[in-house]
Amino acid sequence: MYKLATGNRRNNTLITTLRNSDASLSEDLRETLQLMLEHFTPDDKKEDDIELHKQDRAQALEPAATDNDIDFIAEETRNVVASMDKN
Repeated sequence: MYKLATGNRRNNTLITTLRNSDASLSEDLRETLQLMLEHFTPDDKKEDDIELHKQDRAQALEPAATDNDIDFIAEETRNVVASMDKN
């Protein structure tokens, strides 16, 4: 409380820009995040998959088949959305 009252708080600096490959700076947070995703995440190419990844892709496309797997009805969805806090 004392630091707040005297104005001796530390301000954390947010990095909101990155340098593009053409040496220009990103213009906003959205572009900065896009650059980060492009740099830090690999491209997902099917042709690079090992056998395990091929099996995982095929399994992800199959519908779940469990005993308690029932479809949502529109009323349930409306009730859930209506009960959510607007923030």
